[in-house]
Amino acid sequence: PLFAMFEQAQAVSESHGVDFKSVAIGVVLGGGISFLVGSLLAGKKQAKPDPENDYMAAKLKVGTGLSGALVAGQMYIGDKLGMYAALRELCAAKDSSVTAIDLAKKLSLHVRWVREWMAQQAAYGILTLLPGTGDDDLSLRYRFPAAMQEVFANPESSHYSIAMIQAIPAMVNRTRTVLPSCFKTGLGVPYNELDIAEAIDRHHKRHIRDTLLAKVIPAAAQGRLQAVLDKGVRVADLGCGAGNLMLAFARRFPKCEIHGYEVSDEAILLGRKAIEESGLTNLFMHDARTDPLGKAGERPFEVVLCYDVLHDATQPALLIDQVKRAMAPGGMWLLGDISSKDSVRENVALNPDAATYYSFSTCLCMSSALSEKGGAGLGTLGFGIKMAKKMLKAGGFGSVRVVLDGVDNTRWFEVME
Repeated sequence: PLFAMFEQAQAVSESHGVDFKSVAIGVVLGGGISFLVGSLLAGKKQAKPDPENDYMAAKLKVGTGLSGALVAGQMYIGDKLGMYAALRELCAAKDSSVTAIDLAKKLSLHVRWVREWMAQQAAYGILTLLPGTGDDDLSLRYRFPAAMQEVFANPESSHYSIAMIQAIPAMVNRTRTVLPSCFKTGLGVPYNELDIAEAIDRHHKRHIRDTLLAKVIPAAAQGRLQAVLDKGVRVADLGCGAGNLMLAFARRFPKCEIHGYEVSDEAILLGRKAIEESGLTNLFMHDARTDPLGKAGERPFEVVLCYDVLHDATQPALLIDQVKRAMAPGGMWLLGDISSKDSVRENVALNPDAATYYSFSTCLCMSSALSEKGGAGLGTLGFGIKMAKKMLKAGGFGSVRVVLDGVDNTRWFEVME
């Protein structure tokens, strides 16, 4: 792989007038392909490549896209079959290593398939292939480094990041099965897929535990929100998904009565199951299509939560109105959404994850937001600060303040009348 990168470095230096030695050093120091692309965009003394004629950069876009999709698929397999979790157990001891035979035996998998998968994981850098000369299954020993264990296999770690991989095959499948029609008709499709619902639920857990409960709640309203919740109030969770936020709040604030509202069939099933298994008696799940927030005669809520929802909603203005009608006088709405810029130009120029988020949007978020005729279609990066303040003030909320911004690409607003 290093030799191949040097060949690409040579090609870059020749086609773009970039010093080969500088590019090669960047490769050796670990920049790899990203360094090659960066060397073209870093504004060096040499003439900036003309995108109209930059065939190397164009080919790299195809290659990195192809590689990313296939690598994500292999991560999905490792996560779904429990291979990362098993590798964490097998490599728990310092300097311990494992073979494909060990992993296959532990999970009752076919060793030939495991051998190929482990080779791919080592080639990508997730596993480390230990030095040796043999190429048989007994000789090929791998180490699952501690940092990789935390990211891929420890849900309790602050570094755990694998969860959204579970949604990738379902979203990529949409590009083949439904998105071509969406582009023609203008109508999207909702979230109702189990892998997507579970992935989002898993992804939210860490942020709820490490950021929302630990940082946002104590900071909101100069600490007054924490005191109100500790005392015990009625709390609504709008767009509660499979119930992670509800469950976390019910455990952390046992004196509160918590009601979740959701429209996804898969999420409702998962949420009700999780509530039943928890044994908690202070939380309740509602199908928002038949039992919406803010309905007439309902007791008001002192606190409303809404996490990663409004940019996905077909009618976010109606949800804002529901919250307004449901809130008790002097109540607070804690609203979390994607930490986006205020325009396409700003996102493209300044948001390093914009390409990924716009991809999520067409496959999932904007698709959901356009899944009904007349849908707002905000999309993943469509609820920036300007849009949030505009919509919330139009909905009757006079106070909109950012409590925390940027952690896990999430922005939390404190919203009051």
